[in-house]
Amino acid sequence: MQKSKLNELVQSLNQHEVKAFKLYLDSPYFNENKKVNKCFDAVLAFSNQENDFSRKDLHKKLNGVARFNDQQIRYLLTDLTKHLEYYITLKGFDKDVLLQNTICAKELAKRDCEKAYQYRHHLIKQNDEVKNSMFYYHQFIAADHHLNYTGSKQSRKKQLDYHDTLLNLETFYLARKLQLFCEVINLKNILSGDFDLHLFEEIKTLATQAPFSKIPVVQVYYHILLTLTDSTNEKNFERLRELLKKHAHLFPVDELKDLYQYVKNYCVKKINQGTTAFVKTLFEIYKTMLADKRLMYADYLSQWEYKNIVSISLRLNEREWCRTFINKYINYLAPTERKNALAYNLAYWYFMNREFKKSIRQLQDVVFTDVFYQLDARVILLKAYYEMDELETFFYHSSAFRLFLLRNRTISEKQPKC
Repeated sequence: MQKSKLNELVQSLNQHEVKAFKLYLDSPYFNENKKVNKCFDAVLAFSNQENDFSRKDLHKKLNGVARFNDQQIRYLLTDLTKHLEYYITLKGFDKDVLLQNTICAKELAKRDCEKAYQYRHHLIKQNDEVKNSMFYYHQFIAADHHLNYTGSKQSRKKQLDYHDTLLNLETFYLARKLQLFCEVINLKNILSGDFDLHLFEEIKTLATQAPFSKIPVVQVYYHILLTLTDSTNEKNFERLRELLKKHAHLFPVDELKDLYQYVKNYCVKKINQGTTAFVKTLFEIYKTMLADKRLMYADYLSQWEYKNIVSISLRLNEREWCRTFINKYINYLAPTERKNALAYNLAYWYFMNREFKKSIRQLQDVVFTDVFYQLDARVILLKAYYEMDELETFFYHSSAFRLFLLRNRTISEKQPKC
C-alpha cells in the first residue's frame, strides 16, 4: 500500500486540502457511501506512519475482527481513489476561470438559455487576464461553439462568420508551435534522437505577418526562437526584453518563469563568450524578477538563484544592495534551505569586502549538509587564509580540501545553476 496510487494521492494533500476533502466526502451530492469517509481516515493515519501497511491492516482498522473480505476492501479503495482524483480535478477546475466559462457556455447553449449564454460568451471574449497559447485555444473552442449555436438559430441562407473561429485556432497553433520549437532547440544538447521541426521556416514567416505580428504571445516566443538560433544578433534579445516588460502580465506565473529562464540563459551564454556587459544585463533582469510580486509570492526562491544574485551583485560592486538583498530575501527561500544559504552568502559578502576573519567565522559556525555549499565554503576559506598570509593554515586546509575532493568523486565539474 505504501507505493500505491492512492497513497501517493493522499500524501500529496496539504493540511488545508485534507480538511476540504473531508467536507467533500461529507457531502451526499458527491459521496453517499460513508464507508469511504472512514477508509480515508484510516489511509490517512497509515500514510503518516513510516511502516508499510496492507489491505488486511486496513480491513482490521475498519472492521475489527470481522472476516477479511479482500474484494470489499479493493472496491472501497477504488472508490476512494476516484473521489480523490475528482476532488483534485475540481481544484484545478476552480483555478481555471476561462475553462469554467467555456464549459458553462457550451452547456447553456445546449439548454437554449440564450441570455445566460450570451452573457457567458461575452465574458470569454472579454477575458484579458492571461493571453498565452492556451487562452487562444479556449477562445477557439468558444468561437466554435458560438458558430454552432448561432448556426442553429439562424436561417440557412444567412452567412455565418467564421473569422473568430479560424483566427483563434491559427493563433493557438502558431504560438504553441513556436513554444515547442523553443523547447526542443533549447534542449537539443541533452535530448536523445533527432527531432524534425516540421514547417519551421513557414512558422517563422507567419509570425512576422499580420495579424500575428501584433499578438504578444506569438511575438514573445518568436523572439525567443531568434535568440536561440542567432545569438549574435543582440537586437532580437533587446526586443524580447521589451516584449516581456510590456506583456509579462499576460502569462501565468509558471510560464513567465520559463520565459525569464530563456532570457537569463542568453545572458549567461554571452557572459561565457566574453561579453562582460551582459553581467549587468543579467543583474537588471534579476531585479525585474524580484520586483514582480506574482513571481515572488508564487513559490519559494531557489537557493541557487539566491546565490547567483549575490555573486552577480558583488561582481558589479553593488555591495550595499547585495547586503540588503541577503537579509531581505532569505525568508523567500524554503525554510530548510535558509540556514546554509544565509551562512554561505554572508561569508562570501564579508570576503568580497575583505573582512576575512568575519568570513571565516561565518563559515565555521555552520555545518554544511549540501556538498556544493561545502565545496564553495572551502574555496572561500582557502582564499581568505591566503589573503591573510596565514600560509600554515592555508596549506593545512589545502590538504583537507584535496582529501574532500578525492572522497567526493561524484562532484560535477559544474555547480548547479538555477
